[in-house]
Amino acid sequence: MQYVAPTLKVGKMKRIKIISICAILVILGGWCFTGQASAQQGRVNKAIIIDAGHGGPDLGVKVADTAYEKDLNLRIALALQKELTRAGYQQVMLTRSADKEMSLKERIQLIKNNDPLLVISIHINGGFGNKSKGYEIYFPGFGTAKEAHSETSAIIKDMTKNKHLNDSVRLAQYIQKHLDGVFSKENRGLREAPIPLMEGINVPAVVIEIGFLTNKENRKKVTDGKVQQEIAKAISRGVKESL
Repeated sequence: MQYVAPTLKVGKMKRIKIISICAILVILGGWCFTGQASAQQGRVNKAIIIDAGHGGPDLGVKVADTAYEKDLNLRIALALQKELTRAGYQQVMLTRSADKEMSLKERIQLIKNNDPLLVISIHINGGFGNKSKGYEIYFPGFGTAKEAHSETSAIIKDMTKNKHLNDSVRLAQYIQKHLDGVFSKENRGLREAPIPLMEGINVPAVVIEIGFLTNKENRKKVTDGKVQQEIAKAISRGVKESL
């Protein structure tokens, strides 16, 4: 005798309900996918701002009689702009694209006007002696976030700020991961500190101090055009991986 598997009889109304639920799940799945795609597209479209530290009469650390930190900051910033553009980011802006003076107030206003995805400020360190070397990355301190108030708007504002602070830490960690390949065993760590450039601005941001110009080995590295390209590529990879 042939075995016939039992079948579950489903009423007409139940079938309609099941079909409706399946349809809703398909629609929700489509919305989620569309939402993720839109968020990714939004990240690509939003500006990334690179701040080349110093400029004009603000020289920064002296490299030689005719070379200064401001020049190296700009070279690395320009190289980073190219790398991020190649990576698909459509708006990569510089606070300065030439050797010109730009005040802190002007830099802050430029950032506020463009509501960027994130901000990266490029600097090169200098020490009192010649033994200090390596790179370090600063992110905005959590101590700068205001304590939550009873008002809903204040609570939401603090939550938003803390999200950006967490995103800054994440960005710093991924940039650190890739810069380790350029500065082997010269990672001086991530440092929490107030960043004047980001005063009153709630977007992810880091300040990178790339080596010490007062150290012979580091100075040779950061003044080398090929190494500057490697630094730019490392930072670009870190940015892409963090988003």
